[in-house]
Amino acid sequence: MNQKRSRSKTIFLTAMCFAGVFFFAGRDVQAGGGPENVLVVVNEQSDSSLLIANHYVSLRKIPDRNVLYLKDIPFKEVIEFDFFIEKILRPILATIEDRKLAGSIDYIVYSADFPTTVRVRKQQQEFFEAAKILKEVKKVYNAEASINSLTFLAARSIHQPIAIFDLESNHYYRVRTNQMLRQPFRGSLQKEFERSVKAFSKPADDPLFESAIDSLEQMIKNNPGQTAVLYWLTKFAAKKGDDAAATRWMTKAIRMGWSDRTSTITDLDFTSVEDSVFKGLVKRMGNEGRTFTASRSFRQLYQWAPNGMLNQTAGQGERYFLSTVLAVTRNDGNSEAEALLQLKRSVNADYSKPRGVFYFADNKDVRAKTRRNQFPLAVDALREMGARGEIIKTKMPMKKEAVLGLTSGISKFNFAESESTIIPGAICENLTSFGGRVGAIGGQTKFSEFLRFGAAGSMGTVVEPYTVPNKFPHAMIHVHYARGCSLAEAFYQSIQGPFQTLIVGDALCQPFATPPRVLLEGVEPMEEVSGIRELRFDASDSPVRVAGVELFIDGTLRKRDGRLDPIDNFDTSLLSDGYHEIRAVFVAANRIQTTSRAILPIVVNNEGKSCSLECDTPYCLIDDMVSVSATAAGATSIRICQHERTLAEISGDSGSVTLLAKTLGRGPTSIRAIAMIDGKEVSSVPVAIRVNGPISSTRVRTAKKKKKPASKKPPVDEATAPKT
Repeated sequence: MNQKRSRSKTIFLTAMCFAGVFFFAGRDVQAGGGPENVLVVVNEQSDSSLLIANHYVSLRKIPDRNVLYLKDIPFKEVIEFDFFIEKILRPILATIEDRKLAGSIDYIVYSADFPTTVRVRKQQQEFFEAAKILKEVKKVYNAEASINSLTFLAARSIHQPIAIFDLESNHYYRVRTNQMLRQPFRGSLQKEFERSVKAFSKPADDPLFESAIDSLEQMIKNNPGQTAVLYWLTKFAAKKGDDAAATRWMTKAIRMGWSDRTSTITDLDFTSVEDSVFKGLVKRMGNEGRTFTASRSFRQLYQWAPNGMLNQTAGQGERYFLSTVLAVTRNDGNSEAEALLQLKRSVNADYSKPRGVFYFADNKDVRAKTRRNQFPLAVDALREMGARGEIIKTKMPMKKEAVLGLTSGISKFNFAESESTIIPGAICENLTSFGGRVGAIGGQTKFSEFLRFGAAGSMGTVVEPYTVPNKFPHAMIHVHYARGCSLAEAFYQSIQGPFQTLIVGDALCQPFATPPRVLLEGVEPMEEVSGIRELRFDASDSPVRVAGVELFIDGTLRKRDGRLDPIDNFDTSLLSDGYHEIRAVFVAANRIQTTSRAILPIVVNNEGKSCSLECDTPYCLIDDMVSVSATAAGATSIRICQHERTLAEISGDSGSVTLLAKTLGRGPTSIRAIAMIDGKEVSSVPVAIRVNGPISSTRVRTAKKKKKPASKKPPVDEATAPKT
């Protein structure tokens, strides 16, 4: 494009500072995603939102602390940007900070009945003025964004809204490997890097050559995860004849993500290195990054550099939240029944290693042509890892029994007519207009069609996107997924400019991952404990090497340890009496960093304090009243809570209350009593409740606005859009 791009300065959210007290020992563990890393956001006044959230929290075993209920969310498709910021995003970030979750929340997922389109007209005009966008390409930046993209770009949304329009805003996107080596920084540091790299052409004894090494070493000291600098240091050391340094830098480069064996072997700058260790490293190196930088796990705490690597220097990277919408149950979305079935299939698909084919539809439609040059790269990458990809010339895979994934481009389709079967856990997506706008607009087939027929996740843009590849998943999405990344990780590693992209599905789904297998020993589930206890870990039967453990207590991260040494000083007296949940999360020692967990409920009794809760109606109908009674000797008050939401309060040390089942929402959930005794909260054991009610098999339709007189202008055709 012939216009200046808007580049945002590094933005940090004050809410993202570490909150809470963590104990670090040994090597720092940075894990891939799991239920402990997800904040589930619920529309408290929506029956569908409560239904979807209850099932997802139960299926995924989301900690109570990780569920947030919001009020006064309008039941409509489109909201204004200011409303989104003040009523949705800021409360989310404040909750993360207040609940001491800032070190652990990586995913923010929305339950059903949230407006999925955000109008950003004012921000669009400011962007046009600041970036001097040419008139002929302004239409590419239509003034509507998706709720999950603005959540992903939370820092930009709050501090520099005009930067959300940047078509290269996502630095978690996996760029081409040669691009990764060229742009590790921004601003003056990038210029210094470029000067250093240019000095590589000088003789090894030239002062500029030596100065460049010093400069690069300082960069890597400040940014130890920056793979590009490590690789260039390896090249400098090789040219200088310092084999030991070349081996040291290459070792670190591989550890930080360098995995392009083909280019490394053919790089003439390394032919002079005689060190056998260096040659062994190169020979054993992975080749996942031969074309694009290798897939890797996501953490919100990571500062993603312009080249997709990790920087630590202030101003040299950005932080994000992975975000999806679990279900859309109105208009052209999915019914409640379809949405629940989709989530159950997705959870059951985890680690199933399904067999089948990833399909790439290449036909004469401009929507398919837009990404056709990506297809051979993805098919080759899948083949190298033992998976199968196939380029087809039809609009949809026809009569295929095992569709593992699909990248297509067509305005309208009926998947049932294909007579194909989508394997549970699959990602299927289509490049078309308004595929994520579920109101009666656009006329194109929506993302919901794929979810209806078995996909775990899909996407669509909430406004006319034009054929701009940056707004849609690169075909490599299926490669990231097949390597074991979660559904959300796969999506965001493949969409470079996501501001109009609505992603719907189970963010945590990982069909192709291999989790660690570790036993937690020392305490039995629901054991009453006191004093000092020991926790032991047995990884002898794990199919993958374990990098370490994260310890959560009641959903709060308390410890990260790069070893599996026993915790021989687990002091229960630091916890209040009553019920607590311990989670030991084990991290695989690879780039994907798949996690597994042992969940250990315990009852602490150091001071003789306790709280009990009884429910007369653990199984009830949606219109029933739920009677509960709580007792806690010495309590001044007792709260009845669903997750972190207070439903009722009892004055004194005992009493009964009646709850409306509809307030809890349909599906499986739990409540607990939290008593205040001597200034400390004492929790009862949770009581499981299941609220039964009819599950809709049709979608709710929002009220339609009166149609304006038809315009005489011809309809927009994506084929006329500029290409990037």
